[in-house]
Amino acid sequence: MVTWSDLRREPFRLFFPLGILGGLVGSIHWLAYAAGWTSSSGFYHASIQVGAYMSLFIVGFLLTALPRFTSAPPATSAELIVILALCLAQPLCLSLGYWIAGEACFMGILLALAAFALRRVARRRAEVSPPTEFVWIPIGILHGLTGTSLLILGQAGLLPAWALAVGRPMAQQGFLFSIVIGVGGFMAPRLMGRGMLPATPTGVSEAHARRVRMRRVAWHVVAGLVFFTSFWVEGRGAVGWAYRLRALLLTVELAWTSRFYLPPASPERYVRFLWVSLWMIVIGFWGAGLAMRFRVAMLHLAFLGGLSLMTFAVATMVVLSHAGEGWRLRQPLWVLRVIGAGIAVAIAARLAADFMPNRFFTLLGLAAFAWSAAGVSWFVFALPFVVRQVSSAAFDEMHEEAKRRLLK
Repeated sequence: MVTWSDLRREPFRLFFPLGILGGLVGSIHWLAYAAGWTSSSGFYHASIQVGAYMSLFIVGFLLTALPRFTSAPPATSAELIVILALCLAQPLCLSLGYWIAGEACFMGILLALAAFALRRVARRRAEVSPPTEFVWIPIGILHGLTGTSLLILGQAGLLPAWALAVGRPMAQQGFLFSIVIGVGGFMAPRLMGRGMLPATPTGVSEAHARRVRMRRVAWHVVAGLVFFTSFWVEGRGAVGWAYRLRALLLTVELAWTSRFYLPPASPERYVRFLWVSLWMIVIGFWGAGLAMRFRVAMLHLAFLGGLSLMTFAVATMVVLSHAGEGWRLRQPLWVLRVIGAGIAVAIAARLAADFMPNRFFTLLGLAAFAWSAAGVSWFVFALPFVVRQVSSAAFDEMHEEAKRRLLK
């Protein structure tokens, strides 16, 4: 069994299983409503899915990966305990109806994550340069903090209704999809067999390499400011323009960094899922911007077919690689078949719900059941690998190999 030292070194072992449990809480909400056991709340569902499902996977991944990418120390006990406590308190507060307290916990998670990242970057080896795409991580945290602050002030009556119109999508979409651009834009092309835009240009002078890096960072920062502005545009009532602007930015950024428009060179199913997820994000946002009547359904295409499928794909890779079972990724995995089928049914049911209003909540219940089946299957599959202890020497060897593959 894993020890506390293992959890500090590889926090994904703690946060990935908790993330799945959080996702099940958010999905079962719609199952309970379809069965007539509870009242509906789209805000509760979205808040849980962002704060207790996807955010926990992001936290687990970043707490594990950032120390290795920066050659810095792993999470301390204090850092891990604080973030874990906030991650557990957030869904509890939301479930009890303490919205502002739950949102304050989410802000605490983002602040703790920002502090963790800043410490690792400050303590990195001088010759280690983080990938330029990672500038989207602080951009994402900025979206999350600003959006949640607006939500709290709007709910408290300290700001008018526009604060809610800006804050909710900024805290949810702005935070999550900034992380997708940053982490996905770096990892996706390499996992798909197209290692491009190296962290530091090689074969050129140090000064030239530094200028290239700064140009890339500057472009990402400008794009991040445009992304940030789009939520204020939405708050002013130009919703269609806001989503078209986001769709354009996501398309350009992901095309530049990942070349998602090309099929992957790697045949593994999890890589195919990652590729499909990038397409679903782009299609979902263009659909939300061009077919306003079906905006919410199109966003579910981006969240279910995009973020959720990407989460399962990357988490499967991380879990098996860190358990010393990376070879399994090249084999047919039953869990990926179940996930593919579950996500497909969930998307179909959610899209159909907008065309069949008399069966709207029944179809939402079906979508929730299909996703829950995929989530439970992944949990059952991954748990034996998550709790498997790996020696420090084996871990270092596996992680350095993975890092060489990504940074080459």
